[in-house]
This record gives sequence, C-alpha cells and structure tokens, in this order.
Amino acid sequence: MKGSQKRRTLQTLFQEMVIPLADAYLATRRCLRWDGGAKAFRAQERAYPLSGLKSIFLVGAGKAGVPMSRAVVETLQQSALLWEKFAGGAVNVYREQAEEALPRVRLFAADHPNPNQESVEGARAALSILRGAAAGDLVIAVISGGGSSLLTLPAAAISLEDFRLTNELLVTGGASIQDINTVRKHLSQVKGGRLRMAAPKASFLTLVLSDVIGDDLSSIASGPTVPDPSTFEDALEVLRRYGLWERVPAQVRKHLERGIAGKEEESLKEALWERDLAAQSFNVLVASNAVLLKALQGELTQPPYAELGRVEVDAVPATGMVEEAVERHFWGAERLYEKARADGMARVLLCGGEPTVRVPEDAMGRGGRSEHYALLAARRIAGYPWAVLSAGTDGIDGTSPAAGAVVDGDTIRMARERGLSADGFLADFDSYGFFRALEEKTGE
Repeated sequence: MKGSQKRRTLQTLFQEMVIPLADAYLATRRCLRWDGGAKAFRAQERAYPLSGLKSIFLVGAGKAGVPMSRAVVETLQQSALLWEKFAGGAVNVYREQAEEALPRVRLFAADHPNPNQESVEGARAALSILRGAAAGDLVIAVISGGGSSLLTLPAAAISLEDFRLTNELLVTGGASIQDINTVRKHLSQVKGGRLRMAAPKASFLTLVLSDVIGDDLSSIASGPTVPDPSTFEDALEVLRRYGLWERVPAQVRKHLERGIAGKEEESLKEALWERDLAAQSFNVLVASNAVLLKALQGELTQPPYAELGRVEVDAVPATGMVEEAVERHFWGAERLYEKARADGMARVLLCGGEPTVRVPEDAMGRGGRSEHYALLAARRIAGYPWAVLSAGTDGIDGTSPAAGAVVDGDTIRMARERGLSADGFLADFDSYGFFRALEEKTGE
C-alpha cells in the first residue's frame, strides 16, 4: 500500500470508525432508558422510580456537552410522565456548539482551553439550579473533557483574568492534567466536588465521558461532582514545582495561602462524601480511551480493515511529554516492523493517552498535542514505509480547528521539497501551521 493510500485509509478509519465508537450521544444513550413496566428512569443498574421523583434537573460541561445532553433529554422524552418532571438545565459547551437547540436546556457558549465570561455565567446558572434542588429531586450532570475550562467560576477574590492567566501558565508550562486540575480545583467555586456540595439533599446522577488516563473521576473536568483528594497545600506545591509560583497573580497566591491557613473552604473530601452524599450519588463512566481502544481493536479484525494486518494495542497509556511518547511508540513500531518483515503479515499499532506539551512563552503555539505528536512522528519515521494518525477523539486539538494529522515516511521529504522546515515549525510549536501550509502546497 502506497503512502498516500495509507494516509487516506487512516483518515477514513478515523472518520468512519473511531469517531462513531467515541460518539458521546450513542455512549450516553446506551447507559439510559425508560422502564415503562416499572415506571422508572434507569441509568445502568440504578433505578429512579417515577413515584419518588419531584423534579429533574440537568447541569454539566464539556466538549461532549451537547450530544450527552441530547441523549438525556431524548431518554426523558420517552415518557410524558417523566418529561413532566424535567424542570430544565444549564450546560456549558464549546462555543461552536452552543447554537444547537435543546428543549428546556440553556447552553452556554463557553471556551477552551481558556475560559470566557460565558464559562462563568453558565457555572453561575448551574449553581443557581442546584441551590434550589431539594430532597426528592434528581440532578443529572453530564461531564466530559474540556469541562475544567468550560465550567469556570473563580473563587470570589479571584478575577476571571487572573484565573485565565494561571490556567494558561499551567497548560503551557508542561504540567500534567492532574497537576493542572489540582490548582484549578482550589481556585474555583464549582470544581473539586463543589458542584455536588451545592445540592446536598438531592440525588445526583453523574454521566462521565472520560478523557483522562486511568479514568480518575476526580481529574475529569476537575471532578465537579466527586470527592477530591488534593488540598490547598498540593496546589501551592504544583505551582512551585513548575516554577510558576512567582508568576501567577498575587490574588491567586493569596487565596491559596488563605486556604492553607483554613480561611477558605476545602474541596469535597471523602469523609463528607461518605457521610452525607455517597448514598444519593451514582457515577456512570459512559466511555473512555481504554474502552475505545478495545472496541477499535475488535472492529479492525472485520472487513474491510482486516486487510491492514494484525492489530496490536499498546497497553501502556501515553503520558508525560509528547517527545517521550513518540520515541516509545517508534521503538514499539520498530519491533512490530521486524516481525512483519519476518512473517509477511502487516501490523497496526493502536496507542492512546494524554501526553503533555511544554510551550515556550515566545512560541507561536498553534495546534495541540495531537498535531505536535504527528509532526514529531513524521520526522522520526522519515524514510520508513509507515503511516501515523494522531488525533483527539473529541474532534478538537488544542488551539487549532483540526482534530489532528496524518503523516507517513514521505511527509518530511515532501515538505522539504516545498520549502517547509519541520524543525522550524516544531521549534515554534506551530504544528497546525506546518500541516496547513503543506496541505496548501500539495493539495492533499
């Protein structure tokens, strides 16, 4: 199979198989149903009898907020009696999706990777709903990747601009998503379980689409409805470890210091959760990276993709710096390549994860971890008869409008012949600029 054909095959595979398998609407609908016989709303094994429900509310945030919310709404609409209980909701979604219409649900055009004023207004609306929820009410929360930015309400003494600056320093400073969320939780009125704490008497059903390795619910969208093991001390330590303590705004430092001194309320802790909230809370993981890879491996054994070869899954999630992930995957692919040459059977290597990128202050910074990975991979596999697809299953990669990129062993040669230097674009962390320029020059 020629390089151009491999690239097209990978693009088709992503569009026709990966995206549907990662589809948030379908994943959420599979977890919910109206049980007409028992007259109950069900989420997997948990039943909410209609007779015990007063009102149902919907809150949440994430890049998958619209399809997940639609799945909830359509399930509730299966019964007129159940639909009567739905009192509406507020969900923060990616700004380009906010124009969609959902009955009784207000969508806020929030932003990612840095929050905007709509991120704040939507969080305030959600809190207002929750503070009115009482015993007998059911709150359904839809949570997915990007929720940490999309659902933002800084602590009272911290301005949105101060929060944005701190967030940007963390995101571009090489911090892991866990470390980033540790800080964000302790600068927020909604993260770290605080959304759940706003409605202590109500029942809570949290539907989660995970974008975090290991599916730690406290890390996904900064865990707004679950206990948080991190503390104010941990948040301060993160900023110091990455050399950011003196660079973040003074009000941020002051707030964390007040928290350490016990003058600010901590995030939701396990003791309070177990005592007052756990019995009335149910968390459902509707989809995750690990689930997707397993499903994709099975699908690739069927026509027409079975001809691609034997499918191998890298069991170790990609974490740490993107450069390290590319190197590890290259050597794994090299071993499979040797096996393929020995037995004549082609190989497909599936990898998943969430590596990090450290962007210098003076760099262009256009793109995201997926495109940066792809450009690094293009340089690493130059001359090899391989092709690599690197993309985010949520369809968004960092600050670019692309989900990712496809490269092969000829990508660097083609770029060089057209006057494009991969090294220059990598140094400027402008992977999106590279692929856009190459596409314009090649017409592919």
